[in-house]
Amino acid sequence: MTAQPHEYPAGPVERPRTVGAVRKALPPALRAPFQAALDAAEPAELFALVGQWAAVAQTAGDPEATVAAAAVRSGGLTVHDLGDVFPALAELR
Repeated sequence: MTAQPHEYPAGPVERPRTVGAVRKALPPALRAPFQAALDAAEPAELFALVGQWAAVAQTAGDPEATVAAAAVRSGGLTVHDLGDVFPALAELR
């Protein structure tokens, strides 16, 4: 068996970085929950919140991400505890 190289795009992964860019990138059904999360957030939480929603926006329209998430939720995909994959992290518990 041989491994085939996978062609990854060169450079960093582009994702929205501002509140407006995240809102625009989200599907319409997720814009109100995003706004509600912004409205409820404390100022210190905003940076992380926008980053989390940027990841949602980045994957929301990706059919492969949707299939993978469904497989994880249904138990059809093997998942591993992060501490099992990176033993040093298990020691932090």
